[in-house]
Amino acid sequence: MVRMTRTDGMALLVAIMACLVLVALVGALVPLASTEVSVASNHRRAIEGLYAAEAALEWTVAELASNQMRVSWHGALGGAVRSRFWGTSLQPRLADGSRLSLPDETARLRRDGSGEDGTGRGLAWRLFAHGSLSGIVAVPAGYPEWMIAVWVADDAADADGDPQRDSNDAVVAHVAAFGPARAHRALQATLVRVAPSEPPSGAPVRDYVQLLSWGVVR
Repeated sequence: MVRMTRTDGMALLVAIMACLVLVALVGALVPLASTEVSVASNHRRAIEGLYAAEAALEWTVAELASNQMRVSWHGALGGAVRSRFWGTSLQPRLADGSRLSLPDETARLRRDGSGEDGTGRGLAWRLFAHGSLSGIVAVPAGYPEWMIAVWVADDAADADGDPQRDSNDAVVAHVAAFGPARAHRALQATLVRVAPSEPPSGAPVRDYVQLLSWGVVR
């Protein structure tokens, strides 16, 4: 029989306590590591969504500057004219398998605006374009699928009283990107139509569309 000395007993007790402390540390660090992974994943999705929305905004500026839209924006504001970028369904399926109702998003945008400040609340938003991000830009292999939607509205500074008619050569665009795990980023921008102050001699005067201002609203 092996007899344990007082010193041996103390060493065993210290070893057991050390093991218990290590187990407790591991138990505390595992959820922390999982949280860090989740935070990093959410941050990555937020950046991806912002890039997707910015790409859609550039497309919108080019579309509203095209020959079809250049003379008048009334058609887009009234819903009679829409972008060439128009998906097959107003209830597209997102990357996580859920459905996005664009009519519901339109109603929510008109009623509540976007973000904590309700930016754009009360404007007569019209769906102008929607579809997969890959429909307007080349998406790298492995890049998550993002759904894009663009709404346009007459700007609040237009005093003609008709939300379907542009009288001051300015419109507002709301560009949203919807992605995996219900990720949602959105921008709002003011676009103006500008005529050159000094057109080249003999050349026809052609206005152009300028992105006056924009900001992240979600």
